[in-house]
Amino acid sequence: MPPIATQTTAIFVAMAFGLIASLSSANASLIRDTELEVGLEEIISPLAKAAGFGTNEIKVRVVIAPEYNAFVAGGRTVYVNSGLILKAKSPDEVIGVLAHELGHIVAGHVPRRGEAVADAKAASALAALAAIALAAGTGSSDAAVGVMIGGQDRAQRNLLASVRRDESVADELGLKILDDAGFSALGLRDMMQRMASQRALPESRQSSYYSTHPGAETRLTTYQDHINQSAASDNVLPIRTNRLMARMAAKMRAWTENPQDVLRFQEPDPVNTIYGHAIASYRRGDLGMALTHIDQLLAGAPDDAFFHEFRGDILLSMGRASDAASAYETAVSARPDSPQILLNLGRALIATNQKNRLDRAIEVIEIAATFEPEWAFVRRQLAIAYGRSGHISYADMSLADEALLVGDNARAVHLSKRVLARTDLDDIVRNRANDILFRYGTKDP
Repeated sequence: MPPIATQTTAIFVAMAFGLIASLSSANASLIRDTELEVGLEEIISPLAKAAGFGTNEIKVRVVIAPEYNAFVAGGRTVYVNSGLILKAKSPDEVIGVLAHELGHIVAGHVPRRGEAVADAKAASALAALAAIALAAGTGSSDAAVGVMIGGQDRAQRNLLASVRRDESVADELGLKILDDAGFSALGLRDMMQRMASQRALPESRQSSYYSTHPGAETRLTTYQDHINQSAASDNVLPIRTNRLMARMAAKMRAWTENPQDVLRFQEPDPVNTIYGHAIASYRRGDLGMALTHIDQLLAGAPDDAFFHEFRGDILLSMGRASDAASAYETAVSARPDSPQILLNLGRALIATNQKNRLDRAIEVIEIAATFEPEWAFVRRQLAIAYGRSGHISYADMSLADEALLVGDNARAVHLSKRVLARTDLDDIVRNRANDILFRYGTKDP
């Protein structure tokens, strides 16, 4: 699972499965894990196709957050909370939630929500959004209106009302997507039954997910009516899908829960138990035991790219950079389009401190950058590889690209000027530096 990147998300227009994302959660830990992303994208693929999207057009990212939730925040990426993976009672539930989020994308809710927020006036937008969150939690528009202290205009009230309309539309579209893809909506129905039952509990005993979704009873009726009429209601998931979800849940549990608890936990599949114990041992610093576990798994599944990837993580943590690079190379041979594995291979090659391996490090990190052009950490690692190999101007331009990705335009301009002050520049470097100055530089007084 490493590396883990923390990013600040623009949540004001993030459509969650039932509400706008919590205003108190402006910072979210976004993990970049090949296995989880590939698994979720495999699961969402038939749904995306049914919704009219092309192959690999919909991306899935995982956020470390305990709430049972998923959301979209613009573009064609679905963000899935770790809590959804761990707390779903069946893979059908996860598939149902993913279909609902695709409904938001198909309907274009995120761009329209941004326009609605703009119409609500900047001075009162926070109050309006807080009111939306409260309405979603209580199911009461009266309570929400009370939050709009000072009196808000009609645009704000329209913003509040639009949330429920959007959720109804996403429900209908999500159910159609499930039907077109041949998936049952039983998972959604079962989830909504739990939501409805939690409404009867004291607020202190309601989970945060259940307490933030309005109209559970109404939505339950919608889902049940659909199940009564859908020809796909009795369809069962492929065995591979169930196994895939079980392995992702085991891996997520091992990374997010107390390692001691994970070591005591027995997954239904013994392979997942060993995998979880390998990760828990790694987290506890017992690298020897972690390596023993992963070698045991590879003895039974020598072609598993993700086992080789984690073996590389363990070996790199043990200071065995050359062995780690070999493990990552094996993983890359099976997953040549995985930017995370490519990046880790590059990092391991750099860590060997062998100059003759830097060209390969640069090669694989550059490939990773083409797959992830907006991942700043990749640019930092590429700069290190360039710097170690003596290509200082290329290193500076990689750092300039990193600066642009994190919003530090002034640093990008400074680095570009520093590069242009040198002689004998390659045209690629010179053109990139001039481009940054043209776009972000200011004229000297």
